[in-house]
Amino acid sequence: MIGKSITELDSVDNTNNYIAKAIEGGEYRWGTAIMAHFQSDGRGQRGASWQSAKGKNLTFSFALPLEDFDSRAFFNVSRIISLALVNTLRQLNAEKVQIKWPNDILVDRKKVAGILIENKLSKNPAAICGIGLNVNQTEFIDLPQATSLSLQRSQSFDLPQIFNLLLINLNKEWSALSSGDFRNLKADYDRELFSLNENIDYEVNGEMRTGLIVGTTADGRLIIKTKNQEKAFLPKGLKLLY
Repeated sequence: MIGKSITELDSVDNTNNYIAKAIEGGEYRWGTAIMAHFQSDGRGQRGASWQSAKGKNLTFSFALPLEDFDSRAFFNVSRIISLALVNTLRQLNAEKVQIKWPNDILVDRKKVAGILIENKLSKNPAAICGIGLNVNQTEFIDLPQATSLSLQRSQSFDLPQIFNLLLINLNKEWSALSSGDFRNLKADYDRELFSLNENIDYEVNGEMRTGLIVGTTADGRLIIKTKNQEKAFLPKGLKLLY
């Protein structure tokens, strides 16, 4: 169960690193949520930094076991976390919530949450899952595309209440996935994609292109359709422009 046990830290380099070290030392209990009020080295996808004011947002990680987990379904972990965040935000009356592939959550076309999943496949195989959700922060220096629940709803929020709601949604999705019931998971995820069935400008290895986002493959690659073909892209080398 995700978050059955919670460790709360005042400050840490980043919560994913904390869990990785705990797993290596045999000191981690699966599902334990490591929450930090401040991360000195918060990270996003592709090594990007994650800017979060101390005590204003939710920044936490947990790890799920991957032993006997089909490697072709690794992206399903990202799918369930994305859907849990989408459902949580909608329950908090956020509007225009979408998933920007592969790991950002947008509210009204601005980034409100990010996901960083690091698969550890050697000793004790695990998916270390980091989540950053902007809640009460109202200033983002040099980040015009960032937002928070507070900015979107013009009010302050109770962090523990939102954390508990998100844990409920995470466990609902994880329970279905771990039991093998993910028949509708890809369709549910694709339906929430930012710019689904819309033309979007994108960059591939520095080359500008325009295409139509039509969904994802089973293993999580993004399918973009152009006049000449449909192609499935991995995150590396692809940048969606908006």
